[in-house]
Amino acid sequence: MNRIDATPDLASVRDGLRSSTDRRVAATRSRLYDAVRELADAGTEITARTVTEKAGVARATFYTHFSGVDDLALHLQEQAFHDIAVASREADAGTIDVTVMERSQRALIAHYAEYRSLYAGAFAVAVPRGVEARVAELMRVEIVAHIRDSAHPPAGLDPDIAATYIAHAATGLIASWVLGDIEATEDELAHHLMQLMPRWMHSSIPSSAGDADGHPSEGESK
Repeated sequence: MNRIDATPDLASVRDGLRSSTDRRVAATRSRLYDAVRELADAGTEITARTVTEKAGVARATFYTHFSGVDDLALHLQEQAFHDIAVASREADAGTIDVTVMERSQRALIAHYAEYRSLYAGAFAVAVPRGVEARVAELMRVEIVAHIRDSAHPPAGLDPDIAATYIAHAATGLIASWVLGDIEATEDELAHHLMQLMPRWMHSSIPSSAGDADGHPSEGESK
């Protein structure tokens, strides 16, 4: 994927734009996101050229906002993670409901399915600890917040370590699905993510003994 790496000045401009509340900035970014969605729906290759042509903005404008299509993909995922996490917290209202967690997993996979061609290109870039690691870090932030606010992890489990493990495992599975390395429907993938999630992430019963899911370990009474 073509990209324009940031000079210190350009990097600060991009950071400023990402936190800007200017309606013109938001409108430009919305046009770029809408263009990506339309290209993905049409099965058209997503590049800086096709996105800017569809959005009707100059390529210089695109590169003022993003260093490349992979950077745009990263920010789409960041927004999706945030929106799904907010919706989950609002639905939970301070409690943990397994159905809310299931809806969150389905919403996450639906997002990846919608932009699959974009993310396939991003995940295919063979850069050590590249896009996939950056995505996992974005996911980790939301998982840490969930663990600290709502979950009941086993005693002694560090939220940051747990969130890092879960985020990288989930991201690796999603990336493999996006790239076509594994075959599964959206529902099947969401179901596996849910079943592979530690039970204490979506159980209202605190885990204090036994294995990582809070089950009694072998030899302990149930």
